Amino acid sequence: MNAPDAAVGAYLPLRFVLTGSLAVRTSFDPLRVDSEHTIAGRAQRGMLAAALSAAGRTRDLQEWVARGRRVRFAPAYPRLEPETAPDGSRRRAAAAYPPPAYLYTPGKHGHTTVDVFGETDPDTPYRPVRDLITLDRSLRAEVRTTAERYLGRSRTGDPGRGLPHFTTGIDPGQVFEARWQLRAPDRAALTDLAERLVAALADAEGTLTLGSGGTRAHGDVSVAPVDPAHPLSPDRADPLGGPRSWAAGEPVDLLLLSPALVVGADGQARPQALTRAVLDLLGRLWPGTRARVLAEHVEAGLVGAYHRGYRGPMAQRWAARPGSVVRLCLDRDLTTDRVRELEAHTLGERAVDGHGQFTLLAPPPSGPAPLAPVMVPRAERAPGTVVLPDGRPVPAQAPLVPTGALRTLDDALLWNAAAQPVRAHARSLARASAAGLAPLTPGFLGRLREVLAAHPGQDCARALADLVATVAARPNAAPAARRPLPERALRVLDRAALVRPGHGDRVTVRAWLSGLADPAAWWTDHRPGADADPAYARALAAVDLSSADGRPVAGHPSGLSAHVLAWERRTADRLCVLLVSSWLAEAARVVRPEPGNTVEREPVR
Repeated sequence: MNAPDAAVGAYLPLRFVLTGSLAVRTSFDPLRVDSEHTIAGRAQRGMLAAALSAAGRTRDLQEWVARGRRVRFAPAYPRLEPETAPDGSRRRAAAAYPPPAYLYTPGKHGHTTVDVFGETDPDTPYRPVRDLITLDRSLRAEVRTTAERYLGRSRTGDPGRGLPHFTTGIDPGQVFEARWQLRAPDRAALTDLAERLVAALADAEGTLTLGSGGTRAHGDVSVAPVDPAHPLSPDRADPLGGPRSWAAGEPVDLLLLSPALVVGADGQARPQALTRAVLDLLGRLWPGTRARVLAEHVEAGLVGAYHRGYRGPMAQRWAARPGSVVRLCLDRDLTTDRVRELEAHTLGERAVDGHGQFTLLAPPPSGPAPLAPVMVPRAERAPGTVVLPDGRPVPAQAPLVPTGALRTLDDALLWNAAAQPVRAHARSLARASAAGLAPLTPGFLGRLREVLAAHPGQDCARALADLVATVAARPNAAPAARRPLPERALRVLDRAALVRPGHGDRVTVRAWLSGLADPAAWWTDHRPGADADPAYARALAAVDLSSADGRPVAGHPSGLSAHVLAWERRTADRLCVLLVSSWLAEAARVVRPEPGNTVEREPVR
């Protein structure tokens, strides 16, 4: 099953856009939810089989799916499609593959990566990189999933009895890429096969489903070639990982992209036999070639699948996990053609389902390298279109200009969206400054909250003015507040301090509250930051009537549009009252002593 039986071969890169949540395998570990972040080739095989069966194309079903001689499926990996930069430049899209087993970060929260096959420090703890990563190690993929619990039918067939089930679904709107391997007698037949496959997928558009949850509205997907003008590619993986040729004696890494069902000498499943399978493949393909194993790291994992025809799970088998690496040194040059010839083969069994696929790449640099940033595989927005949450593009309309009753609705939408992130930001601010708030007492903080609560309704400007006058008033001065604070209370406010996220500086609580004299400037300086706390910008962008795509603005540090910034200036008083009152409430909980503990504080009256 390892040697292709056709004269020529190539790969058909396909772009999968999830228009519905995709049910994936979920572990039953009670300590965490561990789900797969790739789409198995077996699931894609079932998708194509269902589409061909519904269209009555029995001959194609036998040739492409049942026999497996012309089409070999492949796992689909997250496709990272960047946004267009303000200057119009774009970075090339890239797929994220299983991380190599030698890639580790020093320390628990390290910001660099190292090759543990090389020099390491025995006194430094290392943590493996588990996120899917591009071959050039420039980006990591953050696949968003949602765990759910539902009541379903019993799998034992008991009538009238429902049982709770757990599953994890990949959220819609995310993009994946799979490269199906096609084989044909000649180049013309290969091109014809690719065109027929693309046409079959286009005819089934709107009816394609993936996974085992089709009866629960899971698995809706849109499939199209990555490049319709040039559907075929000569490389199994995205060639961004460096050179595709190596001189004799240079080390080269064989990275396993999909599970390999290899067996040992006794015929039983043995993932540790991966290295022997690699050497056997090199011996069969290039007789007389001497290969030396420099390093290897193989991990074992269970591989299972769901059979659509029988509507049940298949037996699980032990396999070498994706990301396993065998570092080799060959005594002959590896040209680009030889690399592609080697990658056209697979390791182990069930090649038609996409198992045993691998690629060659250069080893990483010897020294530490920066840890790649994280990116969500979100669908790219073409010019003149808007991408819906399910990944479908629709023509962009002119942004609305809220006036009259629409402006009232717009204000209500923005306020309701901002309320929860602002409260969460206030709570995190109080918890981060717990050490500096020790001089305060819950009663004193409650007294400050009473100043804000003394003006019910929308008179937020007067409430802020009274609070500023309260913290700034002196007993001997003209009383600007109704209940001026004594000198002792002002000293407590001067001693208590907080740290502002994103600024790194400490400011006294009294100075922090005194800045409310200018609410618009205070809010601009203390709103939730787009980098440290992006939930605020995302919530407002989702309901911004002037936004074309409902996403934060990349060209502004706050991530807000000009329309939302203007709304903030009009609503600054109310936003400040919300943040400060929430902060006072959380700070009162933070400084409240635990039962049994005695905390000495300067009394405030």
